[in-house]
Amino acid sequence: MGSVSDKIKGSINETVGSAKQAAGKISDSPELEGEGLAQELKGKGQTALGEAKDAVADALDTATTKVQELAKSAKEAIHRATE
Repeated sequence: MGSVSDKIKGSINETVGSAKQAAGKISDSPELEGEGLAQELKGKGQTALGEAKDAVADALDTATTKVQELAKSAKEAIHRATE
């Protein structure tokens, strides 16, 4: 699953979980309230996973750019040294 998909599903689960908790409180149903809390926590986990995937992708992009810059600099240094 992609990061956007994780974050969307997480947001939906957080919202639905909060609604179930509210409904459980109003209807005096600890089971529904507990189910809502579990769903909300699942959503928070999904959202965090999506954010972590974004962070890893950003870190890999940054690392790739740095490696490419270093390779270019090394190539230019070798070229200058052999002229």
